[in-house]
Amino acid sequence: MDNSRKNDIERLVSILIIVISLIASAILVFYFLVLYDKKEEKQTSEAMPAIVGYTVSDVEGCYSRFFTLNIEEVYSDYGKGIILSQSIAENELYEPGNTVVNVTVSAGKKPEETAAPEETAEAVTEAAVTEPERETGLFVDSPSFDFETAAAGEASTLITSGIDKSAEGMSEALDALYSVLIKRYGDAGFIYVDLESGAWAEYNADEAFSAASIIKAPYVRSVLGYESDLGKEFEMTEEMLNSTYELVGGQPVGTMFSVRELASATIEKSDNTAYKMLYNYVGYDCFNQLAEALGVPQRMTDENYWFKLTPRQTAVYFKDIYFFNEQHENGGLMKEYLANSEHHDLFADELTEYTVCEKYGYLPQDDFYTLGDAAIVYADSPYMIIGYIRSSSSSLNTQFFRDCARYADDIHKLIHS
Repeated sequence: MDNSRKNDIERLVSILIIVISLIASAILVFYFLVLYDKKEEKQTSEAMPAIVGYTVSDVEGCYSRFFTLNIEEVYSDYGKGIILSQSIAENELYEPGNTVVNVTVSAGKKPEETAAPEETAEAVTEAAVTEPERETGLFVDSPSFDFETAAAGEASTLITSGIDKSAEGMSEALDALYSVLIKRYGDAGFIYVDLESGAWAEYNADEAFSAASIIKAPYVRSVLGYESDLGKEFEMTEEMLNSTYELVGGQPVGTMFSVRELASATIEKSDNTAYKMLYNYVGYDCFNQLAEALGVPQRMTDENYWFKLTPRQTAVYFKDIYFFNEQHENGGLMKEYLANSEHHDLFADELTEYTVCEKYGYLPQDDFYTLGDAAIVYADSPYMIIGYIRSSSSSLNTQFFRDCARYADDIHKLIHS
């Protein structure tokens, strides 16, 4: 009886082992025939990146091995070459190498003469003939304002010209601005200039401050006025890197960038490597010629492309940039770059009702820190404001810039009320 029971148990164990083996084999077969094939299929797919908002050249440069663009151009308010839509949505899976993505691409703003109704085409053509052509070359016409040649005043005094202090509310607005300038945020310098009337208000406007990245704006403006082929490309080499981790657009060494792309990165991202590439490849004669014509003393050399500037000198450069934006064929690019530039709680963050073309600069040094901001404010009557602050503290108070912007705008509105 015991032997019979023992044999039954052994048979049962054998049956269980056989059943478990069959189940395990079935699982393995299912994995290899079904799940493994799906895994392989999944591994051959990629998630579509977001390409809307980027230029065709940028996307083709990064993804030409993975998919092909089928381009349809449409007129829009975006700059030419910007992708407006993509037929395969972001993160949708596609097969690399055999995929065509249909995209609509901006052809730029439609010319007025072609956008006009047929019956008024003749009138539009006549107006186009009489409208002055936008300028080419390095220089543009710029009226002379008194602030450029004003004698230096007392450092701690708010000096004005062309502003009626007896106008209702003006005295209070000027006092509010002055109270900000004399607060001990640090040593401050400031200038406001009405770009139509030439009226101005200044404080410590002839004190030299480290301009840092603010100088990139007049430099790029000189390049856009000087360089006729903005599509010309240059290589980002190891020698061109401002530091080992500063790669333009995060792209690898060896990437080619056009003058237009470098100019955009220099202003919009305040990219030091892009600035260095322009400085080395395009050169700085254009900047020095512009500085001489504007009567500003600083000159670039092989060793030096960073400067100290006074608020007055900075204003001279930005006044020129304003008229460059208005008159030159590349002025629209310069205006776009400055309007899209990064800013950190400075003038533009206070003046949200306007388009503000702005460039900031920050320089930490061993014994003090300098923060500056220069802006063209496209109000109904445009104006510009320049501010610098210097302190021994690394945490410079950006409220200084917001307050200056608010009170300068109050003064400007009172002038034009």
